[in-house]
Amino acid sequence: MRVSIMVIALTGRGAPPYWEGRVRISDLADDADLNIRLRVAGGEGRLARPITWCAPTEHMDPTPFLSVNALVLTNGMGLNVKDFRIWDAYVERLGSVPVSGLAFGLGAAHSELPAGLVLACEAHGLPLLELPPEVPFVLVMRHVEQVIAAERYEELRKGWELADECTRLAADGRSLAEVLAKVADVVNARVAVIDHNAFELVSAGAAHGGTARTALRLPSGESEQFRLSIQGIGSDIVLQPILGPVAAVIAMQLSHTLGSHSPLHSREAARFIEALYEDRGEPSAPLRRYALESGFDPDGGWGAVLIGGSVEVAPAKLRAIAWRARVGLQAGFGTVRFMEEAGLTTLLLQQQHAAADLIDAVREFFGDAPELSVIVSESGGLSELPLALQLARRHIGRPGVHEAPPADLAGIVQGLPSPGLVAMCERLLAPLADGGSSLRETFDAYLRHSGNSTKICDELFIHRNTLSYRLRKIEELLKVDLSDGEVRATYMLALGIVAAPR
Repeated sequence: MRVSIMVIALTGRGAPPYWEGRVRISDLADDADLNIRLRVAGGEGRLARPITWCAPTEHMDPTPFLSVNALVLTNGMGLNVKDFRIWDAYVERLGSVPVSGLAFGLGAAHSELPAGLVLACEAHGLPLLELPPEVPFVLVMRHVEQVIAAERYEELRKGWELADECTRLAADGRSLAEVLAKVADVVNARVAVIDHNAFELVSAGAAHGGTARTALRLPSGESEQFRLSIQGIGSDIVLQPILGPVAAVIAMQLSHTLGSHSPLHSREAARFIEALYEDRGEPSAPLRRYALESGFDPDGGWGAVLIGGSVEVAPAKLRAIAWRARVGLQAGFGTVRFMEEAGLTTLLLQQQHAAADLIDAVREFFGDAPELSVIVSESGGLSELPLALQLARRHIGRPGVHEAPPADLAGIVQGLPSPGLVAMCERLLAPLADGGSSLRETFDAYLRHSGNSTKICDELFIHRNTLSYRLRKIEELLKVDLSDGEVRATYMLALGIVAAPR
């Protein structure tokens, strides 16, 4: 599933993400050395808002120069007024930023806090600090900046330590998922690599802090852009210093994984799928054993998705798109296995959770890759699966997402004789059941008499108009063109195989 996310660049261009420090309004009020008095606590949770920087200003409207969670410091020199409406408008503007709080310094301009200011802060829920004359702004600013600087150093240190640990994991041959698991453990959030369409390729961890997502762009080329998605991260975690250094490690490992000549599939899945491609429809003990070893139910139904690329498609792109399709389909199927080979990835699926059509689910993942050839096939049992898989492979080549036909002439010839072939032929003819036995009888007569309408009508005792109607209905149900010689040959063989005694 794709999600809306905020994107922050992890490259060297542009300003870094905000610093969300751990010094808060409550910390200033609790520090006895500063001698700062808290006059208005503000709304719920306002005392816990982090301070990002100090903004000394005497403007009546400083909002153009402020940013989120700034601490505004003022002596009120430009606000020597008694009208509550002016104070109310001033505080309302600060709250719209929103700032973390307002520190009001007593002195020459105001010997005490203006009553209108106190009322306005209470009305708008803005924390208000009272600074006595002996506490200069520079003391507060230096204290806040020292705390933030110490936090920045600590976050940078953690970031480089995380990068070093992940580099060692990658050097030891650990997978990208294991590297992400380490990152997720450090930030205590769910971390995933997503592509430019927000499809997930691999993920780790759990979203403990909610559903909010942030995505940081990984260093990569223009052709393939990937991001690191962080979900449920705590608001006191600074993303840039922690994840900036490790982003390069993740990007390098992702690039190596996509560009590697080594296959990503498991040995069990490859052995099973290779055996299916070599089989001729007769279920055998090895096939059942291979299915079990791969995590499948040999007696269940099957879905297959074949993803092929032309010579113009970069192998890394084919692997990335096949990867995201595999991960995406895992949300709707209990078991998904795959095998990679040059220019082709085969996915086998089982235990569908929802009733949605497989081809509709598959189309979602290939909207931005119309040049790929994707064939979708479904089989009722293991006896039919090898023939169906081989049939789907023969149709790889035409760009776009297409559904494999239930059978073709080559599949029937290759499958003679086998229970799998019978099942395939029954599926091929199944749509005719919607029209009752008359359509099957008409189709059989049509094929036996090579389309001779006189002979067909004489045998079935029907009018030519009735024959024309039935033939149009047959073409509509089977979705074929009966003028195609191979189509007629395929269905003639299928009818004979289904009717043959067994």
